[in-house]
Parts: sequence; C-alpha cells; structure tokens
Amino acid sequence: MKDILLDGEGDIALTKEGDISLVTSPVQAALIKLRWFFKEWVFDPEKGIPWFESILIKNPDIDGIKKLLIREMLDVDDVLEVPVMDIFFNPEKRTALVKFQLRTNEKTFEKEVELRG
Repeated sequence: MKDILLDGEGDIALTKEGDISLVTSPVQAALIKLRWFFKEWVFDPEKGIPWFESILIKNPDIDGIKKLLIREMLDVDDVLEVPVMDIFFNPEKRTALVKFQLRTNEKTFEKEVELRG
C-alpha cells in the first residue's frame, strides 16, 4: 500500500522543492502502527495501541505487550516475522523504547521507536 514518506521522527518528509513522495514500505507502516495511540483516529477510535491504558503504567505486562505489538506489526502487508523485540520502560517519564527486528521478503530490518506519554 502506498503512503506518504515520513522522516525518522514520523513527520512528512519533503523534497528540496517542498513536495511529498509516496512510498510502499512495510517498515514505515509498522512504525506508524506502533506510534498510533488508541482512540487517536476520529474515523475509527478502536484502532491504535493502548499505550496510556495498558502499557505506560506501573507494572505493565511485558509479555502481553510484546504479543500485542508483534500482532499489530504482523498485520502489515509484507511483514513476515518479528523475530526480536525488546521493550525498555521508564515509568517515571512514561516512556517506552521498543527495539525490534522486522523481516520481509526483501530483507531483515532493525529499528527502534520511542513512545512518550
């Protein structure tokens, strides 16, 4: 599926001329899913990850969270496997750093995303 190309921070990437580019990237699609907060999208509030409700809390269920995140990533077209995932929580700052490997038909990617509450 085509999407607007995003930069490393998740913002729209513009060319030197100020134009947008379209891209088909399962890695970008997976990162979008991880950054998508539950009830954030007005057109389908049931979509998204329950970061505030279930994850960025005291004593989160790490195994359950990994399963949820991997399930969401496997729902992306062309994602075959998420063989590695590590989550590092900072409860005082309400942040989570998610490091993962994502395998597609083309190659295996290593990425990370930080979520802030």
